[in-house]
Amino acid sequence: MRLANKQFVLLAICAVATVSSVYGGEVPRPRGVSLAKAALYQPRSDGKWTCLDGSKTIPFTQVNDDYCDCLDGSDEPGTSACPQAKFHCINKGHQSLDIPSSQVQDGICDCCDGSDELPVVGCGNTCNELGAAAAIERRNAAELHKRGAEKRQEMITRGKQLKADRAARRSELGARIKEQEGLKAEKEQLKRNAEALENEAMEAFKEQQRELDAETAQAEQEPQQMRQEATLSFVRYDANKDGFVEITELMVDMNLDSDRNGVVTVEEAKYFLDERERVDLDAFVTLAWPRIKPQKMLAEGLFQPPVEETEQPKPQVPSTEAPQAPVANAEQADMELGIDEHGHDGEEDNEDEEDQYEEDDEPDVGVGEATADSETSTAAPNYDPETQRLIEQANEARNAFDEVDRHIREIEHEIKELDEQEGKDYGRNEEWAVLDGECYTFEDREYVYTLCPFDRASQKPRNGGAETTLGRWDQWLGEGDKYSKQKYSNGAACWNGPQRSALINIKCALEPRITGVSEPNRCEYYFEFETPAACDSEAFQAAEQNKHDEL
Repeated sequence: MRLANKQFVLLAICAVATVSSVYGGEVPRPRGVSLAKAALYQPRSDGKWTCLDGSKTIPFTQVNDDYCDCLDGSDEPGTSACPQAKFHCINKGHQSLDIPSSQVQDGICDCCDGSDELPVVGCGNTCNELGAAAAIERRNAAELHKRGAEKRQEMITRGKQLKADRAARRSELGARIKEQEGLKAEKEQLKRNAEALENEAMEAFKEQQRELDAETAQAEQEPQQMRQEATLSFVRYDANKDGFVEITELMVDMNLDSDRNGVVTVEEAKYFLDERERVDLDAFVTLAWPRIKPQKMLAEGLFQPPVEETEQPKPQVPSTEAPQAPVANAEQADMELGIDEHGHDGEEDNEDEEDQYEEDDEPDVGVGEATADSETSTAAPNYDPETQRLIEQANEARNAFDEVDRHIREIEHEIKELDEQEGKDYGRNEEWAVLDGECYTFEDREYVYTLCPFDRASQKPRNGGAETTLGRWDQWLGEGDKYSKQKYSNGAACWNGPQRSALINIKCALEPRITGVSEPNRCEYYFEFETPAACDSEAFQAAEQNKHDEL
């Protein structure tokens, strides 16, 4: 098969010819081999050559014969016979290039010097023109990096100053929090002492208040008890049940015989009726009963005037009062008179019903108003001066403690922020620190994109709407140069998809800005970001030095 086409064999022989036949003075090597690998493609004295992987030894004439002999394809650097092989474009005057062997002799000029195609294809040599243009680009890039490096140096200076300021502030806050912790312990002890005195005083006040409330309740119950007792007596005296107690109806009660002569006179009875001929229930309760009750208690031995200790109590004279049918209790007496539990008779009830109809026409009091009234009625107690003084002292102690505690929490929060900043990687020389806290925007036809370095990336519709988080600061992710790419992760979740994320490709420029945003994959965003922080002139020069141009 290798000898089937004599013309191709001649082309293969040409392919084996060293590049010195084209470029005088070059190290002899087969077509498609770089200068760095030239020493690997020299025949032995017996005309043999060994594959670079050591798998086989073949005649050197079979190198570039368009037949893949070696497993690694190293015997065909200048043809497309081996799919895994690489073809080296010398591109003298421009930058050398390695291309896949599949692009060799495919009729397309991939190398600027045309070395990947046979002469019959007619590839022109454009390396000098491309090299000149590339040189201009390199000079412009070098100038940009030079000017950007000056701004980067300013950023480095500011970044290092920020780092020093953070360290100083951290040290200051550490001393302050120790001081505040000691002050907090002192204020806490004062608060405990003041609250102990306050609690003791308030307990004493509450005890006094309970006693006062009990006395007040008893005093409020006495008029009601007195009215019930008076109502019961009124029923007893009103023998004819006409709703009035008259003089003659009192004269039968011998307990009202003030002078103890065995007869209750008209004058005595009239005195107990407040000098009136007769009284109704209300007048009896308010005017007559206060006079009758002491007299009855005195007659029944329930009340005695003060006597000398040597005097012997006189025997009580049995009452000559005519027996009367007892009334079981005040409620039964009220029922006989048609009097309710509040001492009102039926006529008053009728009047109350009429008043109720009128009141029904008025608007009801709302729950909120009732609540407000109840809150007003439960205002703070009116403490005595000493208790009020102790309460105010306790309040002052609590406020002082709370103030110190608040200061400590503020200091701890600031320390946490400083520690978080100190844990961030701000570049080789802190040049990125000045961008922390800044935000940059970019607008396209639909969205406004925002990048806040070391914080978050987001997007918002131009026509209004909620902001969507594309990611939060995660890590540096550059290949080769670590600081050439940032990653922001854990953004808002896409509908039925993953969480959003953003990659920030960084380039050197004189001013920080976003130059473009794209979404090549669903929920994955790419930002093109320029900043002087990326203008590392030393790294740029090293990269240029590593480029092996074959001129």
